[in-house]
Amino acid sequence: MDESKRIKKLRREMVNVIPKFPNNLKTKEKLEQESLTTLLVHYLNWVSRYISVKPRRITIEPTVTSDSRWKALKSNVEALLAKAHDGENLCPNLSIQPSTRGYTPAASEKGPDVDRWEDKDLLLNAMGFHHFHLGTKIEAAGYAERTDELLFARVTREEFVAIGIFDHTVFEPTGDDMSVERKRLWEMFGENTTCGVPPGSVVMPSPIATSGHPIHLVSTAQEYARFIREIDPKLDDRDFVEGLYQDACFEKPKSPNLSWALNFSDLGIHEKKSNHLFVVRRGFN
Repeated sequence: MDESKRIKKLRREMVNVIPKFPNNLKTKEKLEQESLTTLLVHYLNWVSRYISVKPRRITIEPTVTSDSRWKALKSNVEALLAKAHDGENLCPNLSIQPSTRGYTPAASEKGPDVDRWEDKDLLLNAMGFHHFHLGTKIEAAGYAERTDELLFARVTREEFVAIGIFDHTVFEPTGDDMSVERKRLWEMFGENTTCGVPPGSVVMPSPIATSGHPIHLVSTAQEYARFIREIDPKLDDRDFVEGLYQDACFEKPKSPNLSWALNFSDLGIHEKKSNHLFVVRRGFN
């Protein structure tokens, strides 16, 4: 299928922004050859590991304040929660890994020995929990000081729910010798997922595709690709563009320069001259 200049531009921007490893021409070419939907899956998988900058309601679960480490870490945790409440940038407190390890072709290979999680956050995809370092000092590289203790939280567009405090043994491999911290996280996830569910009910909390991506993420990519193909021809239609500006109560430039844009996981239409962004579909972060 032929793609417009606008869609080709969006593809280039996604390919360029996703951190690739190995970071070489072969990896870039692999991404460039993907369908629009698959490229959107890889982009959304990467950007889901970050958090958009906006104010959020704060909820602190009892599992945080009852932790034996709460007294020592209270001021650090409260400083992070204040940032979340005020809409400050939380990304410096997140893992550094997504800044260099956003996509690798190795995770998409076929075979029994393929590590699907090499370019994914297993705990985020499986549980929906982000983890935050609790350092209050921003280092020269732009990240908060790394700490052994981490705050796990469920973060939506509107709410920041602090779930629990853990140390880095929570990331140790699963199996018969699963760490105490990892067992506790899974128990906490189970309780959080089944809270209020009638006994005997079947619960499927986080469906995962065989690729390792959450089903909701794949569905979002499919929806975005469909909307892009449906709407893109209309961006050359004067009446459609007039409608965009009327609905948004913006003053339309004489000759709008429209392109597709992704703001975290939101899909939008950007007008370069006026710097207007029309959000077509709101994402998950």
